[in-house]
Amino acid sequence: MKTPMMKRLLSLLAALALMLVPALAMASEYATVKGGGLNLREQPNLNAKVLGQYWTGTWVEILEKGDTWCKVKVAGKTGYMMTKFLNANGGGTTLYVRTNTGIGLNLRKGPGTSFDIITSYPIDTAVQVVKKGTGWYQVKVGENEGYMASQYLFASKAPSYTTKLDTPYKAVLKNINGGSIVNFRLYPGMKTKVLRQLPVGTEVTVLEKGVNWCLVQLDDGAKGYVSTYFLVKK
Repeated sequence: MKTPMMKRLLSLLAALALMLVPALAMASEYATVKGGGLNLREQPNLNAKVLGQYWTGTWVEILEKGDTWCKVKVAGKTGYMMTKFLNANGGGTTLYVRTNTGIGLNLRKGPGTSFDIITSYPIDTAVQVVKKGTGWYQVKVGENEGYMASQYLFASKAPSYTTKLDTPYKAVLKNINGGSIVNFRLYPGMKTKVLRQLPVGTEVTVLEKGVNWCLVQLDDGAKGYVSTYFLVKK
């Protein structure tokens, strides 16, 4: 028969167990394959059945780590890989975020879009590469560490589309396509985020000018980009 004290103790242990589940889930360790095609085996020995072969850069989740073999999960399969062929050295490089979406690049808890987003970083953010893999890099930005899609990380900052003017000037928006509005964007580029749609005739101050894009400021202080072709100097 359970005493009241025993019941309270069991309840406390159950609550602690539930609290530990998210912490354990966040503690997953990932590694990358190095040295060419690496076999995933059913058991930790060279004579065991091969479940698949994975090439340099493939991300694997480490379930159990040993000196000779690691139990891993990769592409939905669980098996064993030789430890010496995991975790290729790819750290120490500084790369820069380069996107044109206007919403930055997500830092995730694991190497894939199914993992939770830790935070997001804008264009030209410098990141330190901890580990390189196919499609995803493990990176560190300040105190945050996680994973970013490698296709949006570059060795240099984004090219400058505009040049700062010594003397800003006033201009009026027009639409050379005959429309009644002009897109006011977060970044230069046709696929970047539209902050507002401004009516033709709106007066703006041109701060920076480029061949295709200008950085302008509105009367309320907001700054953004419009097509150079949609501006008429006053």
